[in-house]
Amino acid sequence: MKKITLSIHVDGGVSGTRFAGAAAVARTQEGFFVGWLSRQLPSMTNNEAEYHALLLGLKLARNLEVDQFEIVSDSQVVVRQMCGQSQVNSQRLQQLHKEACRFVAVFASVSFRHVPRELNSLADALATEALSGQTVTMPSLKKNWRQWLKGRS
Repeated sequence: MKKITLSIHVDGGVSGTRFAGAAAVARTQEGFFVGWLSRQLPSMTNNEAEYHALLLGLKLARNLEVDQFEIVSDSQVVVRQMCGQSQVNSQRLQQLHKEACRFVAVFASVSFRHVPRELNSLADALATEALSGQTVTMPSLKKNWRQWLKGRS
């Protein structure tokens, strides 16, 4: 049986001082989208919004019941900090970083990859829409998404 590998693209964004947005999009290595979430958030820094997007991506992985996947982000700060390549100096980011690390620990394997913004366009677009309150949640596929993909192969 072929192993299904998921990439979860995450992005957070801010606009002005009123709201922030976060989004996560899961897709298989074949390019099939199997889940997405976005949320409007209160005002915060861009790096805080990026961490909230990471947490949303981890929630999406839990909802899809996967335990091995990669997080893809256009935030060098989040990727480098989650890989242990950069220190987390901000107290508010330290709290989010600790929460993300605790969440990551429940999965068998999570890797992190940085990409340019243009290679993260769907997560970016959903995060931007979430800024104005337009949020999305893909109808729950949970375990059924694997069967659905088998029928597509």
